Amino acid sequence: MRQLPPQSEPSFGFSTSPFGECCIVFSNEGICALIFPETRESAYADLENRFPETDFKQNDAQAARLAHRIFEKGEKPLLNPIGTEFQLSVWNALQRIPAGKTTTYALIAESIGRSKAVRAVGTAIGANPIAFLIPCHRVIRTDGGLGGYRWGLECKVKMLEWEKK
Repeated sequence: MRQLPPQSEPSFGFSTSPFGECCIVFSNEGICALIFPETRESAYADLENRFPETDFKQNDAQAARLAHRIFEKGEKPLLNPIGTEFQLSVWNALQRIPAGKTTTYALIAESIGRSKAVRAVGTAIGANPIAFLIPCHRVIRTDGGLGGYRWGLECKVKMLEWEKK
């Protein structure tokens, strides 16, 4: 996994969101992660797992400014997702799903030219580091079921309902 170089000034912070407390990881290259952890301890563990050996500075004020732009102004700040080429192709496809709409894992696989790779697409969606902004919550099962969601089905439902307003 690619590390965030110290000169990119890797930082993180906690803020409120319409879906509970979030943790935003950012550098001067953009947002690297947006998560909705159950506890701050689980957020720290997630950061350590996603970005081992990265020396972060905590900056809750900047995280609050980013959260305000994202959730109150509806802006999409610069993103810097870190993943494999396949993951990035899946995450790019997710960003083409309009707000308030859903699609299926199979249709995402088809859209990237890998129609037989539905499971791999599901795995890449589950590894999405930037919740909400890379809208993995808009992907449902072919049978219409919600499927899973890394931050809990309750959070997924809240996001889908919020976007429909």
